[in-house]
Amino acid sequence: MKVLKRISGVIDRINDWIGRICAFAVIGVLAVIVIEVVMRRLLHSPQIWTQDSICMIFGCYIIMVCAYGFQKKAFVAVDVLYARLKPLTQNIVHLITYVVFLVPFAFVLVPESFRFFLKAFVTGEKSYSVWAPPTWPVKLCLFLGITMLAFQGLSEIIKCVCNISDEIQKKKLTESRPEDAEGGAEA
Repeated sequence: MKVLKRISGVIDRINDWIGRICAFAVIGVLAVIVIEVVMRRLLHSPQIWTQDSICMIFGCYIIMVCAYGFQKKAFVAVDVLYARLKPLTQNIVHLITYVVFLVPFAFVLVPESFRFFLKAFVTGEKSYSVWAPPTWPVKLCLFLGITMLAFQGLSEIIKCVCNISDEIQKKKLTESRPEDAEGGAEA
């Protein structure tokens, strides 16, 4: 279990680091929006590159911080029933849902997003706008973001397995020493 916990910790630290760095992309989006507003409204000189830039930077931002959001439990969850479950059952539910939904998602999207990026890179694919920037940087971010999300999913699965193991060991320990379960032996 120590090796699994170490692997999970490394994945968490990497995704935490990448998520914190990529979060600054919001400043880039904000800067381009401010430039667009100033150029269009105040200087009456709209730019052809701003709309694509905003979409591309924001798209990269969203996908690159997904693993960070998953790690920090920032996604919407409906915990009406889940919160009432015991920790062992909660971890089992998480493990099942990750294996049933996240693993197939990752197995399909990681290689597909790589092919998507590779095709854009090799062919020199460009956006359909007048500015026509290359699309491969955004598609590379898509591949990297989905890969990071898959690794964070692996980390979460490892945590669930470790938590389940710890809960089972605690239960066995409690059952083997009934006086601990009743609050300890009286003096």
